[in-house]
Amino acid sequence: MRKFPVYLVVDVSESMIGEAHTQLENGIRQIVEDLLQDPYALETVWLSVIAFAGRPRTLTPLTEICEFMVPHLPVGGGTGLGHALTHLMVEIDRNVTTTTPDKKGDWKPLIFLMTDGHPTDNPEPAIARWTAKYAQKANMVAVSIGGGADDALLKRLTDEVFAFDDTKPGAFVHFIQWITNSVSASTQSVLAGGNLTLSKMAPEIEVSPASRAYGDTDDRYAVFVGRCSKSKAPYVAKYEKHIEPIESNDPRLAALFSSKKYVLQTVVPVQGDYFELSDNLNDHQSQVSASELVGQPDCPHCQASFGMAVCGCGNIHCVQGDGEATCPWCQNTGYYSSGPDAGGLEISRGRG
Repeated sequence: MRKFPVYLVVDVSESMIGEAHTQLENGIRQIVEDLLQDPYALETVWLSVIAFAGRPRTLTPLTEICEFMVPHLPVGGGTGLGHALTHLMVEIDRNVTTTTPDKKGDWKPLIFLMTDGHPTDNPEPAIARWTAKYAQKANMVAVSIGGGADDALLKRLTDEVFAFDDTKPGAFVHFIQWITNSVSASTQSVLAGGNLTLSKMAPEIEVSPASRAYGDTDDRYAVFVGRCSKSKAPYVAKYEKHIEPIESNDPRLAALFSSKKYVLQTVVPVQGDYFELSDNLNDHQSQVSASELVGQPDCPHCQASFGMAVCGCGNIHCVQGDGEATCPWCQNTGYYSSGPDAGGLEISRGRG
């Protein structure tokens, strides 16, 4: 059977935690459901999902659409775009049949690369290899979710670069529908001997290329990895950078938010594979002072009131309140206090 391979290469880094992560997972399910109603897609489309954070992983290998099982999207630390590209090229070599003098191979793969940040690895070798050997035999569509990716870098991979504003009402519904419509239109096009056909995308935003060195921490967010003191299960607390002073009739509240940098956005439980997908470059982690953080997350596992207790080993875990507790990372027991000295603590953050 001659396949039309479609790859969804999805950024699952810490900065994606929250609504975007949930919407993407639900969106993949919707794409599959819609394509199952398309007789042309049923005949030819094979779908694969590759997730990447600091490290990449194939969640679902290239599978005929009628047999595709929607995977759970994991979470990891870092945005290893170079590693993701290298992994994608290996998957293409392994699963896409090339044309020979004796036999027609598969159609050109269609790749949707979705990311919301800058690389935390050095993607240059992978970009050079992609440009030299793969750009002409695959169609890539790069999407900057929330406009947070480096569009100048993405344009080195493909001419088809879109910036997706995920803050507009119903934006993800339109975005997922655009992917589905583009796959359907491209399927009909290749069957008729044509090329990639993209549906009109709405909404779009203009993004100016940002300058930031590879390997830097994504400073739009401050992300912290903790463990539950009871179950030792991991969780991630995500704080968002506060740009504008808050307007409030309460001068104390206005002063509090205006003098801080990061405001708690969400805290979510993560699975053990978080560490497998993370780049684990702890020696490059930056730190944030506790005085810069607004909001104290509960533990999402045991609902302890304080999810940002800092052990002497430098790791985060939950505690019920002031008093003695054992760190689930190093197993040492210590006394924890939320006194005035706590605001001066320097806490290691994830890379986003």
